[in-house]
Amino acid sequence: MEANFFNKETNSHNISHAYLFECKDSNKSHKLVDSFIKKILCTSKAKKNSFCDECKSCNSFNVNSNPDFLQISPDDKDKIGIGSLRGDFDKNRGINSVLNETSLISKAKVIKINCAEKLNEEAQNYLLKILEEPPKNSHIIMLSSRPYRLEKTILSRLIRIKIQNSESQKEFKGIKIDPIFSEILKREYDLDSISDKEFNSLSNLFNETIESLDNFNYSKNGILDTWNDDNLNFRLNVLKQEIFKSLSGSYKKTNHQYSLITSTLSQERLFLLLEEIISFQAFLANKIPINKKVQLDSVFDLI
Repeated sequence: MEANFFNKETNSHNISHAYLFECKDSNKSHKLVDSFIKKILCTSKAKKNSFCDECKSCNSFNVNSNPDFLQISPDDKDKIGIGSLRGDFDKNRGINSVLNETSLISKAKVIKINCAEKLNEEAQNYLLKILEEPPKNSHIIMLSSRPYRLEKTILSRLIRIKIQNSESQKEFKGIKIDPIFSEILKREYDLDSISDKEFNSLSNLFNETIESLDNFNYSKNGILDTWNDDNLNFRLNVLKQEIFKSLSGSYKKTNHQYSLITSTLSQERLFLLLEEIISFQAFLANKIPINKKVQLDSVFDLI
């Protein structure tokens, strides 16, 4: 459906006033969605299923100055509040002011909301009122990797399009990648823009974390000392993926012997450990003040 959607002809009769693109916050996703927005705003009639990239609308969009387009992203606190939607920090560029004013270049107006799952409750209620009575020739386009965090009343008013993530990579610029490492990279990073330096740093961190979980090298005190750093969430993801690997082996009744401590645990204990890690990561994601070392200690008490 993704390919068919982005390749089809766009006109005022077949474009909805509101979309939700379920996707990772990646270069690939933004490129696809921005191309769709440019098609909506393009003033040339030469290409019905694409944009000309030559008209005033396309050129101004390319340099982030199209007056008929407004982009909203999370603030410094990684949230989207009602102030961002109303344009409190730029009184002429709130959603309502853009959608209700006369188009200056194009025949349509478009609002793009990035990481829409970070809209707080007040902002979602404000947005809902706009979605219930959308102005003519206006389009609200939202991107989210966690659409379940949006209110059901909002979701019911959106056309939902899923942008598929790429498959796990087996290589990065000729370097073979461990499947677990590949899965973490796919979920947590934009593989299209990751630099060699960043990749090497993450690869070293992954290998170091795996060593910490090795049966022969395992030391709880050692992990508590080395894991209590800025890379804690990455290390927890490695541990989580290893648990998935062990559980998968158990379900398939394979006799593979892994060298990690997770492989020595029963299925019930693995699920308990997984639950603790997910809870711990939720604390970190929501910036809840906790003692990381104490929390980590309680996680490893399960082993």
